[in-house]
Amino acid sequence: MKIDTNKHPEWKLDDEGFHLFIPQRVRPWYNYLSNGEGGLKISHLGDGYSTTLKEPRIVVSNYDFWTPLKGRFVYITDGGCVWNPSYHPSGTALDTYHCIHSPWATRWISEKNGIQVEQTVFLPREGTLEVLLVTVHNRSQKNRCLYVTAVQEFLLYNSFGVDPVYYSWFTDTLWDPERNSIWLKKNVGAQVVGVYHTGTAPRSWQGSLKRLIGEGTAGVPQEIQTPPLSGSMSGGDPYVGAFQWFMELVPGESKTIAVVSGLAPITKNSMVGGSFLTEIPTLLSPEFLQKINHLGTPQGAQEELDRVRDLWQRRLFRDWYGSTGSGLFSSWLKTFFGAQVYQQSTGMVRSTFRGFRDVAQDVMGLCRFEPEKARNLLVDLCSHQYLSGRCVRQWNTEGGAPDERDFRDLPLWIPVALATYERICQDPSIWEERAPYLDSPQTETLRHHAIRGITYALQYGTHGLILMGAGDWNDALSGPGPQGGSTFLNMFAYWALSLLETSPGAQRGETELYHRYSLSLKEHKERLYEGVLRYWNGSWFDRAVVGSDSPTGAAPGTIVGTTNREGGDNRIFLLPQAWFTISGMAERNPEIARQALTTMLRELETEVGLLKCKPGYTSWDPAAGNLSSLSPGMAENFAVYNHAAAFAVYALFKAGMTDDALRIFRKILPLYKDWRKTRAEPYVLVNFYNGGYYPERAGEGGIPWLTGTVNWVALCLWDYLLPLGLSVEEG
Repeated sequence: MKIDTNKHPEWKLDDEGFHLFIPQRVRPWYNYLSNGEGGLKISHLGDGYSTTLKEPRIVVSNYDFWTPLKGRFVYITDGGCVWNPSYHPSGTALDTYHCIHSPWATRWISEKNGIQVEQTVFLPREGTLEVLLVTVHNRSQKNRCLYVTAVQEFLLYNSFGVDPVYYSWFTDTLWDPERNSIWLKKNVGAQVVGVYHTGTAPRSWQGSLKRLIGEGTAGVPQEIQTPPLSGSMSGGDPYVGAFQWFMELVPGESKTIAVVSGLAPITKNSMVGGSFLTEIPTLLSPEFLQKINHLGTPQGAQEELDRVRDLWQRRLFRDWYGSTGSGLFSSWLKTFFGAQVYQQSTGMVRSTFRGFRDVAQDVMGLCRFEPEKARNLLVDLCSHQYLSGRCVRQWNTEGGAPDERDFRDLPLWIPVALATYERICQDPSIWEERAPYLDSPQTETLRHHAIRGITYALQYGTHGLILMGAGDWNDALSGPGPQGGSTFLNMFAYWALSLLETSPGAQRGETELYHRYSLSLKEHKERLYEGVLRYWNGSWFDRAVVGSDSPTGAAPGTIVGTTNREGGDNRIFLLPQAWFTISGMAERNPEIARQALTTMLRELETEVGLLKCKPGYTSWDPAAGNLSSLSPGMAENFAVYNHAAAFAVYALFKAGMTDDALRIFRKILPLYKDWRKTRAEPYVLVNFYNGGYYPERAGEGGIPWLTGTVNWVALCLWDYLLPLGLSVEEG
């Protein structure tokens, strides 16, 4: 059933962002905000956490991954009634609830018993602070007296990995009445200072979570129920910043307060034995103190919010979208499509871990928005390659040993990302950028990196396919082993070599370089193509073949994903059916290419979307390895894995099967799905939808925000949908 969500009473999407009109409790729906220095993850219930983005990261505020009880909450104490405009953590029923997730802020406009509260959370354009702006409006016909309390629990450590009670042993909370600030000073290791500041003097304050909760609950603390706050230091228990104001409002009157919180950049450590409060002017720059004084006022906070909104609209409202109508899809393009690209590539969605192929694809999505940032990502990417051409699977920006598993698709992403950047930005100079290697400080052009990488990847087995090493793009397919082969890898390498042939920046004066590495593009392409054709089974392309050293003990020569072969498992995989066309191999055999895509649609398309493989694995299969350990319907096992489905859409567009491409494209988008089935955010792409092996789970969305899907949706948009003037709204 198609839902007209613009008219749906539960939510809508417009150029301002995503509007939710019920505080659904299926699971938190998050928004990510960042400014390059600080980041914030916050849900429609107000829970979430903030962090710095520059390494090493510091988690500024605390968070509970399992219950939405830690965030930045506003409490209204109205007689005996305690409620939150974000609904949580008190859970008190509201007369009206309205949450707006925008790429620049999250806002609530909620009402209870004639009191309307507008609560906005956003990040300034620079720095490691966040701002809370609260307006209380008396919509009733009588005078009202109430308490307004703003609460945020701090952490000030680099991870959630240790009990926060332990963290609190090393942190003091200090009330600064002169500046209307609570300072939080961590004394272990490098000194870290947090701040909770307001420009409107509060009636009372609190720095101790234990004292705040008292005999109440985490959802409705005792001191919120029975004002005022007692004004205590944390004293070894988890610490909070909490301010409480008493408001008297005549009918129609509004009052606004602002709170600024976050990490305070100190210029030096405090003196031993000195008074921290008296040292603040010397520890913190005058510019920082002036900044929090400005942002802590309603006028200053609103002025900054307006500037942040303008900044993001300039980033996201691009003229190259052309005429995309005025429906859901157009609003999504102008808001959360671009926001997801930004937050995944330069924001906080990826945390401190970076996957090699993930960053390469982030470049492909980001380059049209921010060429310079995409260029920097490419240089950083290539610096995680060895002189041999091998690339690490993943690295941690905070240090530590990288994931050294030798997935053979990794080096191939370098020429693919470079060629995509060059094509979209019309800038062949990207190939001339220089980067070092992990095992050598010497720098070489990114062209050198690409050629070293592709030369390393082109290692063949007797089966005619590229050796998988630790695996290919599908990490869970671990059964074939290092000497196993992958039809996808042959196709992917064919595409990478074709891009080296056709990209001006790759070819510029590099005859000698190709000769040095004995890299004959034509000969390798022929060998790759012939290897793939050995695994055309008459209906579809096989997925992989087990090598002689399978770590799971699978029999050498076993085919993964085949039919009509002795011992075949009659299982079809999406990936090679799409990539035969994407790679350009289809130009050599259009008939087989068309058959592969047609079979893919016939066998794998469901109401939910396009399955990654069928049938699903329900028991251990040594030829598949870890893939068969996944619960059927989840992630890469009999699920609609949207990243792979986006590959398929790109292939269908390239093959001229436009109606099929548009149909599958719509099934990837969350906009046209029933959230009561997906249980996921309707405004951002998710990693996968459950394939429905267990029918009651069919269509449930998994891992929102973090998915390479968005970057391939971007390529589908830029290469086909927008140039051809195709409408997603139709049908």
